[in-house]
Amino acid sequence: MSKRAVIAIVITIAALAFVFSNVSPATLRFLFIEFTMPAWAWFLAVLVAGVVIGSLFPWFRRRKD
Repeated sequence: MSKRAVIAIVITIAALAFVFSNVSPATLRFLFIEFTMPAWAWFLAVLVAGVVIGSLFPWFRRRKD
């Protein structure tokens, strides 16, 4: 396995451990709307959004010449 793959796996495991260790309900207030969900669901949503944004905007990837 490459060094990048090992780092990605370690970060993924750490992020998922953080997500699933927060199980209490949390409330998100956006403008005049309130959403209440378990905290792990909010963290997981932010993690997924980060992965999607990172794949849409590959600014830091090396170019293949």
